[in-house]
Amino acid sequence: MEIETAGDHEDIDEPSRYGLKLLLNHEFPLKSKQLIIPRPKQIFEMMPLSARYLKYYLAKRMQKRKPIMDYVNMISAQRMYGCPIGGIGGGTIGRGFKGEFCRFQLYPGLYEYVTVPECQFIINIRDAKKDTIFQSVLSTYNKPKKAPQTWEWNLNGSDCEYTALYPRAWTTYDLTKYGIKLVCRQITPVIPHNYKDSSLPCAVFVFSAKNVCNEHRDVSISFTWTEVLGEPNKKKNIGKLDLERYAEEHTCGVTLEQKIADQPCTFTIAKKKQESETIHDAYCLWNSAKTSRYVWECLKKHGKLEPDHNQSAKVMDNKNGKEKAKKIYKNDSIALSSTISLDPGGCGSAEFCLVWDMPIIKYKDSKIHKRYYTKYFGSDGIAGPSIAAYALKNYENWEKQLSEWQDPILNNSNIPDWLKSALMNELYFIADGGTIWFDVSDEYPETDPRHEFGVFGYLEGHEYRMYNTYDVHFYASFALAQLWPNLQVVLQYMYRDSIALESPKLRQSLYDGKSCKFKVKDTVPHDLGDPDGLPFTQINAYNIHDVSEWRDLNLKFILQVMRDYRLLRAYSAPFGNERYRSMAFIDDVRDGTEDDLYSRSTGQADTDLSPDESCDLSPEPSPIPMDRPNGMADILNLLYRSSEVVEECGEKVETREPAVAVWDSRQYLADLYPACAALLRRGLEWDKDGDGLIENGGFPDQTYDAWVMTGPSAYCGGLWVAAISVVHQMARILKLEDDEREFAKLLEQARSSLENKLWNGSFYRFDTKPSNRDVVMADQLAGHWFLRASGWTDQVFPEENVKKALNTIYENNVMRFLNGRMGAVNGFVRGARGHVDTTALQSEEVWTGVTYGLAAVMIYEGMHEQAFVTAGGLHNTLMKMGLAFETPEALYENGNHRSVAYMRPLAIWSMYQAILARPCPPAPVNNGQPHLANESNL
Repeated sequence: MEIETAGDHEDIDEPSRYGLKLLLNHEFPLKSKQLIIPRPKQIFEMMPLSARYLKYYLAKRMQKRKPIMDYVNMISAQRMYGCPIGGIGGGTIGRGFKGEFCRFQLYPGLYEYVTVPECQFIINIRDAKKDTIFQSVLSTYNKPKKAPQTWEWNLNGSDCEYTALYPRAWTTYDLTKYGIKLVCRQITPVIPHNYKDSSLPCAVFVFSAKNVCNEHRDVSISFTWTEVLGEPNKKKNIGKLDLERYAEEHTCGVTLEQKIADQPCTFTIAKKKQESETIHDAYCLWNSAKTSRYVWECLKKHGKLEPDHNQSAKVMDNKNGKEKAKKIYKNDSIALSSTISLDPGGCGSAEFCLVWDMPIIKYKDSKIHKRYYTKYFGSDGIAGPSIAAYALKNYENWEKQLSEWQDPILNNSNIPDWLKSALMNELYFIADGGTIWFDVSDEYPETDPRHEFGVFGYLEGHEYRMYNTYDVHFYASFALAQLWPNLQVVLQYMYRDSIALESPKLRQSLYDGKSCKFKVKDTVPHDLGDPDGLPFTQINAYNIHDVSEWRDLNLKFILQVMRDYRLLRAYSAPFGNERYRSMAFIDDVRDGTEDDLYSRSTGQADTDLSPDESCDLSPEPSPIPMDRPNGMADILNLLYRSSEVVEECGEKVETREPAVAVWDSRQYLADLYPACAALLRRGLEWDKDGDGLIENGGFPDQTYDAWVMTGPSAYCGGLWVAAISVVHQMARILKLEDDEREFAKLLEQARSSLENKLWNGSFYRFDTKPSNRDVVMADQLAGHWFLRASGWTDQVFPEENVKKALNTIYENNVMRFLNGRMGAVNGFVRGARGHVDTTALQSEEVWTGVTYGLAAVMIYEGMHEQAFVTAGGLHNTLMKMGLAFETPEALYENGNHRSVAYMRPLAIWSMYQAILARPCPPAPVNNGQPHLANESNL
C-alpha cells in the first residue's frame, strides 16, 4: 500500500505527556529479584507447613499439574515490560518496552514467559533511487541466539523513546540520519463502560512517518508472526498449521491457525489496503528456521514483501536448463508489509492489526465455554478477519473514547503527575490478570446480570493462580467498580450464589494438617477456582488454611455491596425506558454514528428528552449544592453525585444526571442483602465473650495469611464494626425495621468494645496480645476506608482517633521506614528504638495495594501531602526497579519482591475515588513528593 503525501500535511503523532517514559537503552537503577529469606524464628514456625506443602507440590507434579502457588520455582520480575495488548477475557500478549512480543497468556490463566524474535516489526527506508539505505528490526533488546540469523537489530536505543499510558503506548524512533522520524502508536480497546470493544482479543499498531530531509523517501513497515508455542520446550507442530491469505473490501491480511493447549487459536495480521491492492500484494508465508533469510533479503531488495517463488514445486536448473524438484519447507510463519511514500516534509501512516481468535475454552468437564467477544463475532474460529476489519475501522473512535475518559484525569490539577500515570498503567491487570470472561446468556434469566454481562474472573496474581481471590479483590475492586461496574456486579452475584453452598468433601489444611470442608454454608469462599481445574465450579482452590474460619471474607463482601450500591446509583442510566439499560441498546451503533455509544451512555446525547422520560431514583431527594472539583469533567463528577440522602452515613448530595447504563442499584441491594445479613449473623459465632466484637482465632485467619492475630484485632475488629454499620443502613434503605433495630443495637455494642479494647490513645492495637502492644499496623483502618468510600460521614470511628492513628502510621510505618521511599511497611514496633516488626514474613513486607489504600484514607481525612508522599515514594521505587506492568504484591527493605503481577495494586483507584470526594486544598503540593522532589521524574 502506497500513500503519497505532501509537505503541508499534519505532523506525526505525539506521545502522551504522561505515562511510563523510557529510552530504549534504559537500564533500571535499582535491582530487585524474588528472593525470600525468612528469619530463623520464622523458619522454625513454618517447618510443618513447609513439609506439608512439599508433599502437596510433589503430588501435583506427579499428576502433571501445576500447584496453585509454586514456591519451588518462583518467577523473578523480568524488568522489561511495557504496555500489554489484548482486551478483557480474550487472552493477552506482553510487550517489552524495547519492542519484544513476550509473556503470552492465551489459554486463560496460564502464562508463558517467552520472547519470540520472529514476531516483530521491520523497517526499510529507501531513497529516491529506490536503494535501501536502512533496514532494521524495530527493537533494541539484545538479539537472541535463536533469532533469524540474517535479521539485523540496527537501532540506536538512545535515539528512541517509549511511552506507556495503558491501554495505549507510543514508541518514537529518531531516524533523521536517514531522513525519517517514525512513531508507532499501539492501541488496545480496554475502554471503561464499553463492554463489547473491551472484550476484543486484538491490538492496532499505527506507524506514522515524516520525511525530514530534502529527498523522496519510501518507508516500508513489515509485520512478521510465527507459531507461538503453548508451553516451554515444546517443539513446533508445523504439520498441523494452516496458513492463508485473504482480502476484504477495506482490509487484507494473513492468518495462521494453530493449537494452544490442544485448543484452536487463529492469529491474524491485517492492514488497511487501497482499492488497487490485491490479495497477492505485500505478503509472505515463510519458515522461521529455513527461509527467514528470504524475508530479510526480499525487503532489502524490493522494499516490500513478495511471495517466495522458490517455494514452488519446480525450479530451473541453470546448468542444463531443465526443471528439477526442489525441497519445499512447510511454512510456520506469516508476514505483511505496507509502504509509505513520502515527499520532502510529507507525513503518512501505515495501520496494522493483530488478532488472536481462541473462542472456545474447554476445561476437564468438557463443557464448552464461549469467550465474551463471541457474543458479537461468533465462536466458529474464523472471526479474525472480521475483528481486524472492525478494529481498523473503529480504532480512532476507541482513541476518542479513551481521551474523553482519560483527559479529565490527566488535566486534573488535584492529581500529581506520577499518580496520573500510575492510575492508568496499573489497569493492565484487569485484562492481563489471567482474565476469563464468558458469555452465559443462555444460562441465566434476564433478571440476572450474568445474562447480559457474562461471568468474569481474574487471578490473584500471575504466580498465585486462583480466580477472584476475594480477600485481595476487596482492595482491587475499586477499579472494576468505577470503570466496569457491571463486571463488579457480576462477580458479586457469583459470590452471592456460593455463600449458601456446603460441601461434605474434606481436604487437609497445609497450615495445621487438620481436615476441613472445602466449603461451609454462610461463608464467602476464598476464591472461585484454579485455571488448571474447573474455574467457577471447583471453588476454594486455596488450601493453606480453613478459610471458613477467616474473619475478613464475610465482612469484605458486605462492605463491597454498599460501596457498589453507591457507585451504581451514581452511574444509573439516564433514561426511564428499561430498554436503554440493555446490551442491545449499547450495541446498536448505526453507520455514521460510530462514536454514538459514548455520548448516549453518558447522557451527552438525546438532549431533547422530555422531563417525563428522566429516571428519578429516589422518592425523597434532598439536594444541596456542591462545588465542582478543579479540572473535573461532568462524567467524572457524576461518580459521586446521588439524589438519595443516606441518613446513617450523613451524606447529602445534589441530584445530577446519571452517567452510564449499569445494573439497577436497588435491585442489586435487594438481591444481595439476605446474604449480607446471613454472613453478619454467622460472624457472631466469633464473638466468644458476647461483647459485640469478634475475636481472631490465634492463627492467620485473614488476608495476612502468615501473620497471627489473637483475640480482638484492629484489622478484623474494624472490618466487623464497619460491616455492622453497613448492614444496619441496608436494612434502613430496604425498610426492614426488625433488622434495623437488631443491627443498631449490635453496632453500638461493637463500637464501644472496639474503642475500649483496642484504642490506646495513638492508634488501634494490632491485637490484645501483650507482646504486640506497640505494633502499629498500616492497614488498621481498612473498615473506615470502605465506609468513607461508601459515603459515610457519620463517625462510626471517632474522627479524632482516625486522625491520630493515621499520623502514627505515617510517622512510623512510612517515615521511619526508609524515610518514606517505599511506602508503608505492614508492621512497625514504635518506640525510641522503633523497628520493623519481624514477627512474621508479612509483618515486615510492604504491600503495594495496602499502601495505596492507606493513602486513600489519608486523602479522605484531608492529609493529601502525607498520602502522596506515602504512595508516591512506593511508586517511585517500583519504577526505578523496573517493575511496571508486573507490580508485585510485596517489597522487602532489601529491595527484593514477592509475587509478581498481582491483583491488589489496583487499589490505587481508591485514591482516585478519594480525590474526587475530597479534592486537594488550594495550596499546591510539590508533585506530591516534597521529600522526593529529585526522584519523581521517572
